[in-house]
Amino acid sequence: MSAYKNTHKASGPGQWLMRVLLKIMWSVGGKSDEVDGLPRLTSDDVSRAVTVLEPGDFVLLGNNGLCSHVAVYIGTGTIVHSMATEKTMRGMSGSFWDALWRPWRWFRGEMDHTGVIEETLGGFLDRYERDTWMAVRRMGLDANQIRAGIARVQGHVGKAYDYDFNADDDEYYCTELVVEYLDAALPEEERPKFETKQVRVPGLIDTHVIEPVAVLEADHMRVTAANSAAKERYADHLEHAQVV
Repeated sequence: MSAYKNTHKASGPGQWLMRVLLKIMWSVGGKSDEVDGLPRLTSDDVSRAVTVLEPGDFVLLGNNGLCSHVAVYIGTGTIVHSMATEKTMRGMSGSFWDALWRPWRWFRGEMDHTGVIEETLGGFLDRYERDTWMAVRRMGLDANQIRAGIARVQGHVGKAYDYDFNADDDEYYCTELVVEYLDAALPEEERPKFETKQVRVPGLIDTHVIEPVAVLEADHMRVTAANSAAKERYADHLEHAQVV
């Protein structure tokens, strides 16, 4: 059994504390455009990206030239992905303010863009600051396999984000949706064995996580398209990619 498949749920207090810490840390964000020199992607950039995306592609996204998130493209400009935070690049004070107001927003019935959600790629980019993207395709899938994969991830829409990164529950972090897609599309013997990274916080969590960039290294994966910012860190993977 892989390290990922053998992960288990954290304790109640551990899961709660990881939830709080991740919501704060990941909404703080990275460097600003002025610092890293990479302009923010917007919905205007999507018109170029969508022309080279195909249903079933995995869209890697990130800031500062690094990809730290992955979504499943399901066609017509739409993605399914799992979000731990609604916003990023908020800074420490903004992150604490968001955390403070979240219960009030929930009480008012306002939409919280966390957990597994289906939305347009443009809508995501207008809300969530990203400057780097790559499209990764599992080669050799037929139309029926792609439909099965898309149906699986769409079936998870509305489920919670997996803040303790385990495989034995019905919650999902972003890369778990890639695993779910491929589990539905491929027979067991053809499913990729993703590299994992151990995450250990003493007294809270000790697990193995599939990072989004692990998708690049899996069998039969190919980067088919990317923006120029991806060349900063991932030039070795862009041999067959169209730079958009």
